[in-house]
Amino acid sequence: MPANNDYREAQLSIESVGKVFTSEPGLLRSLSGRRASGGYVALEDVNLRIEENTFVSIIGPSGCGKSTLLNLMAGLDEPSSGQILMDGLRIRGPGPDRGVVFQNYVLMPWLTALENVIYAIETAQPSISKGSAKEQAREYLSMVDLDKAMGRYPREMSGGMKQRVAIARALSIKPKILLMDEPFGALDALTRGYLQEEVLQLWENHRVTVVLVTHSIDEALLLSDQIVLMSSGPNARISDLIDLPRIRPRKRNMIETHPDFLAVKQRLEDHLFRETRAIEEK
Repeated sequence: MPANNDYREAQLSIESVGKVFTSEPGLLRSLSGRRASGGYVALEDVNLRIEENTFVSIIGPSGCGKSTLLNLMAGLDEPSSGQILMDGLRIRGPGPDRGVVFQNYVLMPWLTALENVIYAIETAQPSISKGSAKEQAREYLSMVDLDKAMGRYPREMSGGMKQRVAIARALSIKPKILLMDEPFGALDALTRGYLQEEVLQLWENHRVTVVLVTHSIDEALLLSDQIVLMSSGPNARISDLIDLPRIRPRKRNMIETHPDFLAVKQRLEDHLFRETRAIEEK
């Protein structure tokens, strides 16, 4: 099965990446076998190329290293082997070229929605004036329909509102790539559906590259240009890549009735069932 898409022009390039979690520093980080010496092999020989302005979803069973891979892209952790390149340069830590949205919002509770976004803008643009930072923050909060909630603190907002603030904050630094780790996982079904539509519309308008980690097949089908299928862990790899029909704008009723999307949905369901069974056998 294909584990690489070298034919594409890559904005983000993941090259032979492995990740071993060790309990002690300096232990041998061999990628042979289920476990390295003194460590756990989360990812092994992962190769992926993501082209500019695409929406890519990563899906797989629990424990397959999806979030680990996203953290490596964000520069929040380092590969044990291989490398990740952004526009041809090796990622060596976090940077403003990559915005990150987590499942648990990670807002500063002592700041209002507006102040949370202003803080991100001022961090990414140290020379910006207070007035310009505030104006930009208001603009991004308006994009996610929070015009009337800019002065609220996180404790005064619902989960969906807090996640909108997190999305506005990530977009406000004007990243080249937006990395989203289960951003709707903690929300109720109605709010989740609404925010999925909102993110889709934002992406249609701004076309920033997006990498989304999700457990939801329907979410991946609704949002993605390409779906990356991960094998079960440990020693998780990319087991397949699925290119979806480039039908935009995309509507929810389309993925529920279009034969091409229904065929992909069946492939995804078969993959998750097979890999979940594989976990039980390891």
